[in-house]
Amino acid sequence: MKGLMSTAASRAWLGVALIGFLVVVLVLALMLMPRFGAGQRLVDAAEPAFTDERVAGTRNATNVLSQYVDVVDPLLTRRGGARREVDTLIGLIRRRLAVTPDQVRKILRREAPHTEALLRALPLNGVAGEVPRLTTYLATILGTTEDEVGATLERDFPRIAQSLAALRRTADAWNDVPGIDGLTRLTADKPVRTVPGLRKYYRDDVVPLIVRHRADVQRLAGSGGIGYIPYLLLVVGLGLLAFGVHGARRSAKVVPGTLSWRLVVSVGVLVIGLVVVAQYFPRLAGAQRTIAAFDPVFAQDRVTGAANGLDTIHEAIEFGDPLMTAAGGASREVPRLYRFIADRTGRTASEVRASVRRRAPQTTALLDAIPLTEVSAEIAPLRRYLSRALRLPGDRLVDTLRDRTPALAQSLLTVPAVTGAWSAATGNVSMTRFDDLSAVRALPSFDDYLRQDLIGVLVDGREDFDAFARKPEIDALAPLLLILGVVVMLYGGVMMQLVARRY
Repeated sequence: MKGLMSTAASRAWLGVALIGFLVVVLVLALMLMPRFGAGQRLVDAAEPAFTDERVAGTRNATNVLSQYVDVVDPLLTRRGGARREVDTLIGLIRRRLAVTPDQVRKILRREAPHTEALLRALPLNGVAGEVPRLTTYLATILGTTEDEVGATLERDFPRIAQSLAALRRTADAWNDVPGIDGLTRLTADKPVRTVPGLRKYYRDDVVPLIVRHRADVQRLAGSGGIGYIPYLLLVVGLGLLAFGVHGARRSAKVVPGTLSWRLVVSVGVLVIGLVVVAQYFPRLAGAQRTIAAFDPVFAQDRVTGAANGLDTIHEAIEFGDPLMTAAGGASREVPRLYRFIADRTGRTASEVRASVRRRAPQTTALLDAIPLTEVSAEIAPLRRYLSRALRLPGDRLVDTLRDRTPALAQSLLTVPAVTGAWSAATGNVSMTRFDDLSAVRALPSFDDYLRQDLIGVLVDGREDFDAFARKPEIDALAPLLLILGVVVMLYGGVMMQLVARRY
């Protein structure tokens, strides 16, 4: 060691070695390699969700999902309020037209038969309550067991069976979603307990973050990612350490020329150029903004709650998909179901329907109401009729209904938007699953995207996020790298003038 410090030149080269040693210590002490490795895995997993197409499609489909919740929430349980407001609506029309409640229902049935049937089906959880009784009745008249009735429905009438089964699970969980204890909103930490609350968490908290930080994640994923940065630093540090020790040993005997110091200057220039060309300042600043924004989203309780909550949203979509449009299939199965029972009992289809209605009136009403595209088609003509009959111009009619029957108005006025967008929820966006093979267009395929792709970024990436987000803040690395480059460049330039041997 004494020989390495015997001359001014050797001591100068030990300065290079010291800089390299400090860089190596910094990389190892801050555990930059595992931290940036975790960050790279997280970026690789999340980057597909932040493409322009998926961000736009996610925003559009989330809005459709929110509207679907607005439709279902008033109709599903008595807590939703629409069932109570049906009587209010009938009373309003009865008083204005001076007719009886039965006559009001006849008017509604004449002007909007599918809508009137939907009102008779409320609350929809009553349909779920009728299913056991209906199954028992069908088993009796068909001379079979209840299990065989269930198997027949699933085999021959799968869309009706799917909707009825999902309806029970949806109704049970709607106002008390299982498995989301501890999930709170990002602002004010308001607890999330219901599907409408869960909808707000995704629509108003999570999706806006995806939209806002789209460019930051795209920039972070560019230029080869970030996982290589600690290894690059380690190579630079070890290189400077080795080169400095070698130069010090050599300088103890022979003073090196300017070429050796030019190599040191080149290393500094290379580091500065890398910081500038790879855009470390905007990329790492964006990374820190994204970390700060998503830190509460990646909290364990929120990740668990968000993942579990999607199971209930899935059930709600499983319930709605067969009923929403003709393509859903349930409306085509209804007449086939009545004919199936009629053929095996020697009755007519009309007699079968009447007997089913006596035992399961809400279920029959729901089957009469579908597909809900028919309800959508009836809303505008019904509004025109009521506007004329009640002598309330269009805006006044809507204001009156929203004031007197807010839940019912919310549901019925939103149905057209939902049925119109159900099969194209992502809008005019060419969106695919993460595998780039499966298209995401309709709300059910967006449900698959949420449960199988997007939520996986939160669940599988939580530990990587925690590792990547620890102190010091990630954007501090860009100025440190710039300072390192400037110091090495200036040090090499000064030493080239002071201690290099001239030729």
